[in-house]
Order: sequence, then structure tokens, then C-alpha cells
Amino acid sequence: MKYCTTLISASIALACILPVQALAAGEDSEGRATFEQRAALSKRLKELRQLRKQLPIPVPSGLFGIYAFPEKGQGVAGINVQHHEFEGLIQGSDSVTAESVVTSAPNRFFGNVGQPPTLRVVPKSAKADVIFPFANFALNDQFALVALAPLIRKKTELETFAGGAGTTSLGTNTVTAEGLGDIKFGALYKAYNSADFKHNVIFDAVLSAPTGSITKEDYNLTPANTLVKTRLAYGMQLGSGTWDALLGAVYWGKEKQWGWGAQYLATIPLESENSEGWRNGNKHEGTAWVSYSWNPDWVSSVRLRGETQDEIHGIDPQIYGPGLGANPDNYGGERVEIGIGVNWMPAPANNLSLELLMPVYQNRNGVQAEHGYSLALSWRTGFF
Repeated sequence: MKYCTTLISASIALACILPVQALAAGEDSEGRATFEQRAALSKRLKELRQLRKQLPIPVPSGLFGIYAFPEKGQGVAGINVQHHEFEGLIQGSDSVTAESVVTSAPNRFFGNVGQPPTLRVVPKSAKADVIFPFANFALNDQFALVALAPLIRKKTELETFAGGAGTTSLGTNTVTAEGLGDIKFGALYKAYNSADFKHNVIFDAVLSAPTGSITKEDYNLTPANTLVKTRLAYGMQLGSGTWDALLGAVYWGKEKQWGWGAQYLATIPLESENSEGWRNGNKHEGTAWVSYSWNPDWVSSVRLRGETQDEIHGIDPQIYGPGLGANPDNYGGERVEIGIGVNWMPAPANNLSLELLMPVYQNRNGVQAEHGYSLALSWRTGFF
């Protein structure tokens, strides 16, 4: 992912350098700004203060589609980096061992030639990294366009057990998938702003295009102790393979140093199945947050997030065998997380934010890798 690292470095460097260059360009040969330039800078700062009154106190890093700028031509661009960690296994709401799963969890394909009655390949740990540049551009005082393009890298350590039964481990091997995910683009509609901008309502309407691969392959260790290149599990693919609609509603408010808000977001596949014969289940997310501005540059936040998602519908005939991820029923479920975040504004119209999310409740469909934590880092630069 060298290109991802380069993209992050370039974005942050440009965001830091450009404001400095703008100030330096406004000085005369003796290093002193002219009276007109100082007056223009003072006017600009007043405009920034006025604009800030019309925007929320900076929101947690992991949120998308929360606000739009008030005037045509204004907007924000940036880059968001997310890291997700999974460790161990969960069945429903209970943590379980690999040994218990391979002796009790049924193999969906049992009855076919060579297929054992229970699972024989299960995830030991997994990581996912997502880097997405994003932009939000105001068309007028009510509508804004939004877009993001995710770059994804997934890695899973799989443990394989010998033969058709028993708990003899053959060891582990690691499978990876990386590349472009599903590109998202759409619009925000500002439905309501109170006169003092203390209460605001926004609606989100976003499309997700099937640009991420759903045919990624890698070498898997089989129960016969051989390495075979096969199509990776559904959760290791980079996209959904379908056009999806992301529909949401947002409320945010503020009073002096306090900010708060809530968002509902639904992800609904618009096709009955993708080119490989399956689709993700409908997903519903809800989140609420409270933030506090300690001074003009530093804001901290606490957030509660919940999600529920149906299992995968349909089946890809190329995703097959006694592996946990080959069963579409082992996807989706419920999860509730709590997040703690911090925002830093090192320069006008520039914001760096960090948020840690930890699960406090999980009730997953079937057997899955257990979610450990998520970390989000975001850099936003405003232009107006």
C-alpha cells in the first residue's frame, strides 16, 4: 500500500504548507505586510469566525455526511484513515474457542463429496485498513455534493484443522486482499437551520457504485495439509458487487462550548444479486454524540454507535468448502460501540481528528471473527 502512504503524506503536507505560503505571499520585500493586506487578512478572519458560527463544533472522525457549508462554492476536502482489528471468535453474543467451533459448527456444504460435517478452517485474527479521500462541495445554501473513494487492505490469519473431525491443528496461513473499494457519491440536503444555527437537520442521499472487486483469490491451507488457490470469503472481498443506496438523516446542535448530534444511515442494495450470485444484507446504523470545545483549537467527543445487518443473501459457487467465511449465514448481526475522540485545529479551516471505537455489545449471526476495536484518523481542509 505504498500509494496509500504517499497519498496521506501529500494531503497532510499540502494542507499544512498552503496556509503558510498564502501568508508569506502577502508580505512585501522587507517582510512586512502592507496596510491593505493586513486589512484583507482581518476581514478574512472575521469571515472565518462568521462561517464557524454556521457549522457544528467539529464532529468525531468516523462520521460522514454530517454537515454542508452555507454558501455556493464552499466546501471541505480531506482524507480519512480507518483501522479495524478482529481477534478470536464469537457465536451470537458469546466468545468461543476455535476447537469448540470445529467440533460443533455445521459445514453448510456437508453431504457434498469430500465435505466434512463441521467447519475445519476458522479465522484466528483479522485486520482491515481503509483510506479514503473525500470531498464535500456546496452547490447553494441548501444542497451539497459529496464523494469518497476507498482504498482497502484486508488481512486474515486462518487456522486449519486436520481431516474431517477432531481438534488437531495444522497451523495457520495468512490471506490478503487489497485495492479500490466501492466509490460513493451523492448529495446532502439542508432541510432546516434555525436562525442562530443552534439546531440543524440534514438528509443524505448517496449512491455506492460496484467498483470494488468481488473475485479476489489467495492460497488457503486445506484440511488435507495442501495449499490451494481459491476465491476468498465474502468478508475478504473489496466491494458489494451491487449498486447500493445510502440514505440518512442527521440532526446536530450546539450551545456555547457544547455540541451534539445524531445520525441514522441505511445501506440498501438496489439489486437482487451481483454478478457472482449474492448481495449483502440490508444495514441500519444509528449514532449519537456529544462534544465539548475546551478552547478554539481543541475539542473532545464521546459517541455511541449501533448497527444491525441481515445475513448475506444468495451464494457464490466459487466460495466453497469447510471454512467459516464460506457460509453466507455467518455475516451480519448486531453491534453497539462507544467512541472517544479528539479534534485539533492547527490553522483556520484545518482540522485533524482521531477517534477510538470499542464494542460494548455484540450479537452476531452464526459464528464470526470477534471485533476488537476501530481507530479513525481524519484530516479536513476547508475552502471558501
